[in-house]
Amino acid sequence: MGEPKAALPNTAEERQAMATVEATHQVYGEIDKLAGFLKETWRPQPQRIDAKHALVHASERLCNLMSLAFYQLENNTQGSLRERLEGELNQLKDRLMSMSARLMVEKLEKIDKRAEEVLGKGDYPIGLSGKLDIAFANLMANLKVLGGAERLGESIPDLVAKTEGDLQSLSEIEKKLGVMVDIPARKRR
Repeated sequence: MGEPKAALPNTAEERQAMATVEATHQVYGEIDKLAGFLKETWRPQPQRIDAKHALVHASERLCNLMSLAFYQLENNTQGSLRERLEGELNQLKDRLMSMSARLMVEKLEKIDKRAEEVLGKGDYPIGLSGKLDIAFANLMANLKVLGGAERLGESIPDLVAKTEGDLQSLSEIEKKLGVMVDIPARKRR
């Protein structure tokens, strides 16, 4: 007796979900290569910095793909195909979390440190709160896909709450300073 036949997609939606899961494997392959590159300590620092940035971007792409894939599986697939693809995604999620946890914590700490510095100095660069807010929101979206901030460690949810509070304070200060006030257009004659 042979092995049971692998679940195959029956609809266009299931084929799309399967293609999305396959794309997650491809992006994870990129991440794995970049992680290997970063382990090669003999490489020049500029190359390592470029590889680290590429790794962060690939991780964000993977999280976006995984979010899409989970949505597609939840809404467009069923039965053994859904179970198999969810299993593949959960394995990728665990591998990505173990591989990129340190980078995510570093990014969160960097956002928090920058917000804290600005709040402490009282010197508010125009638009900084928006920039930090976007970086924070992207990080939180990626963490949600990977299972939440608590998976990064016991102290991380507290750091998330502190960072969120600091960003809110920075945003309120910018609003009070009139950073986002519209300037009326001059009338033409």
